[in-house]
Amino acid sequence: MYFETGQGSALSSNGHHGVDQQTLEARAYAVARKFNPLLVNTVVGFIGPEYLYNGKQIIRAGLEDHFCGKLLGVPMGCDICYTNHADADQDILLTLLANAGLNFIMGIPGSDDVMLNYQTTSFHDALYIRQLLGLKPAPEFDHWLQQQGILAQQSNQLYWPTELPKQFSRLILS
Repeated sequence: MYFETGQGSALSSNGHHGVDQQTLEARAYAVARKFNPLLVNTVVGFIGPEYLYNGKQIIRAGLEDHFCGKLLGVPMGCDICYTNHADADQDILLTLLANAGLNFIMGIPGSDDVMLNYQTTSFHDALYIRQLLGLKPAPEFDHWLQQQGILAQQSNQLYWPTELPKQFSRLILS
């Protein structure tokens, strides 16, 4: 089961009854834990500057969410994102959360969700953080990535291969 949460949703619907958004977010994780979920994901900056004023508040909210997820023992990940009208970027929060042991991030091609009009992390961000911290994907996924020619490894470091994998180049060049 997958749960998606995010600070501010109860405020935006006027359903908070005077309770602060972090307390409500922690309660959402407690409810999710009761269902023994596979994944819990906070969409930290999607609520926009109406509820998280700027990049500093988005960083604070992301770290609070991660801490509460760890405290409650839920398999927590984060969509490290921001709306297009927010004064923010995701690089600092990505690095802080990865150093704090975040379970996963969301990745959208090109970092731009055109349907929902927000910016998020992409696949290159996952590779950046793996290289920075010396992290590898799960063994099964790592094997598949290398078998497909999507990622290569040298001296315990992941990198993009110098050529496009055959199955991709065939589609692009035809």
